[in-house]
Amino acid sequence: MPGDSLFTELRKRKVVQAAAIYGAVAWGVTEVVVTIVDQLFLPRWVSTLAVIGFVVGFPVAMFLAWTFDFTADGIRRTAVSSRRGRATILLSLVLLTTGTAGLFFLIKPALQGVEAAAAAAPPNSVAVLPFENSGRREDDAYLSEGLSDELRDQLGRVEALQIAARSSSVAALELAIDARARAERLGVAKLIEGSLRRQGNVLRVSIQLIDGASGLVAWTETFERGPNELLSLQQEIVQKILQQMLPDAEPVAVQPATRNATANELMMIARHYEQEVRRREVVDTERLLQAVDLYRRAIELDPESALAHSRLAGALLNLGDLEAAEAPIFRALSLDPTLSEVQHTRGLALYARGDPEAVSAFRRAVELNPNNADALESYASVLWMQRYEDEVLPLFQRALELDRLSLQRYAALGEFYGKGGKAEKVYELIGEIERLFEDPDAKRAISRLYELTGDVDRAIAWGIRARDAEPRNRDHVEWLAELYAEIGDFATVLSLTPQPSVGLLHLMRRYQDVIDRGEELMIDEPEDIELRYLLAFAYTATGRYESAIWIMSSTGQPTLIQELPRSGADWQGFFTLVNALYGFGDVEAARGYADWWVNEPRHHENPDWFVETQMACMLILLGREAEALSTIELARRSPRLATPAILEDSTCFRDYADHPVYRATVEHFEERRAALRAHLPDTLAEFGVSL
Repeated sequence: MPGDSLFTELRKRKVVQAAAIYGAVAWGVTEVVVTIVDQLFLPRWVSTLAVIGFVVGFPVAMFLAWTFDFTADGIRRTAVSSRRGRATILLSLVLLTTGTAGLFFLIKPALQGVEAAAAAAPPNSVAVLPFENSGRREDDAYLSEGLSDELRDQLGRVEALQIAARSSSVAALELAIDARARAERLGVAKLIEGSLRRQGNVLRVSIQLIDGASGLVAWTETFERGPNELLSLQQEIVQKILQQMLPDAEPVAVQPATRNATANELMMIARHYEQEVRRREVVDTERLLQAVDLYRRAIELDPESALAHSRLAGALLNLGDLEAAEAPIFRALSLDPTLSEVQHTRGLALYARGDPEAVSAFRRAVELNPNNADALESYASVLWMQRYEDEVLPLFQRALELDRLSLQRYAALGEFYGKGGKAEKVYELIGEIERLFEDPDAKRAISRLYELTGDVDRAIAWGIRARDAEPRNRDHVEWLAELYAEIGDFATVLSLTPQPSVGLLHLMRRYQDVIDRGEELMIDEPEDIELRYLLAFAYTATGRYESAIWIMSSTGQPTLIQELPRSGADWQGFFTLVNALYGFGDVEAARGYADWWVNEPRHHENPDWFVETQMACMLILLGREAEALSTIELARRSPRLATPAILEDSTCFRDYADHPVYRATVEHFEERRAALRAHLPDTLAEFGVSL
């Protein structure tokens, strides 16, 4: 048979042995080349070229193995040993050619993908990676970190440039990949790398501008300056980078945070302390107070620095001292209201106070610097809470584009998609998070996104993964308990948290316990608005309407929701107040607020149980029963699970307990919870986790 002849010839000519030896050598050499390329920061095309060379060489090596053989008398042409041997030569050549072509088709998409990613990055985009403290002195860490931060901030204020955000730049440096791969991950055309070393009284700073497409160094320079010349050196580096990035543009003057060299160094140290605090799970108040002190000392040296005042205010806001933050914010605005960072800090302070002017402050921050990812997300969040959803998506997407390695940006966009009923978009983001992040927070973020799509069993599996990865983090356990409460498994909730929080008690509809615990906590946590909302709901659910109205008035409702809603809890607080007023007998006031809600513009493309349920509730108060029943029926199409407390214990639904449409909606969600409980063991087994 022809097949027998082919295998006979392959064995005789030792082609299989040759292929195995060739493959082993090619694999080993490729691994060595890739390692050398990574360690020496050579361009990635070197390793790519090595792979292509071995692919091209494969048919040549196999042809030689087929045609020649090593003998005691030297290299000899191999004789054909079967009648069909000559025919098998043609067949083998066809197979070799086909196999080699197949290898090229496998490689080609990957090569095209890399080139496409490089070409997609805007030519004016750049990431400033954290500089290396090459002197290894811990006391100098703030200098290397601070210099890269200041360069990033100043370049970010240049309208013609697109600058990757700090968090992604830090994350990219921590990845064990080459420069070209970092540029691809960050979506930028150029990278700025650097190192700083203190040698006696001399600071030695080396800067490289790297082309993201090739991985080659486009420009490099080393500077040596005295310690008091860091500020002037910073400005010199900024100008040289601008000349490289925008060679045909008119010279751009970018002002530093301060003109005082000592104040500049104090601000670097203060910022270094703030970054340390952000990297820790528990807020280090002492470190933040040190940063506040350093900012104040910098202001004494340069009282005209708007950014010094703004950053002092930001540190005070992180401490929760809103009153102390007001004066430096006012001073920063009077010095330079055209700085995006100043406007963003102003927006944060206004937002904390519930002042609707926060919206215009965030908008102004984005206008002044479209590269400010924090301002973009803040602006998107306040617009979303005000239901201007058509404007929200581009802002979240832009923030993610600038901060591609930030889990926070993925989570924010996923929350928006999830609450908008766009499950497919959420699944795409989950895939990206799985690909990019491995830490416990990422696992919990994935859990949250699955919860938004209604896949609560998967959410529990990922919540367990987060807890197992970081077992001492009580937030993971609390989140797991919430998920089990969502599906009605209260026994597991109590096994996880024997003393459940007020939020969990609310989910379990244990309203008297909410009241008892909530009234105690109010003494120790008087500023906790969400606690007041939960307490007010418990009062309303148990018929204590006057107490609910009194406690809701202390939260700023309903003015708060009409001017600056800040979270979903604010909306729930508003609906609780309306139900309490209706239950108390103040029907006119309840209908007035209900009418305002019903007539507000809505942009939801997909049904969501919370929105539809509350709309139905308000329509009932207005006497529009047919519309209310149609809306409550629509709630069944929500991917998210409805919370029984809201769906079944809101005052507006008390007369509809036996209505077929309302009952069908309640039973729909009960059946979904039961199905999730039944399927959960299989899901946990699939994920290889256990409670």
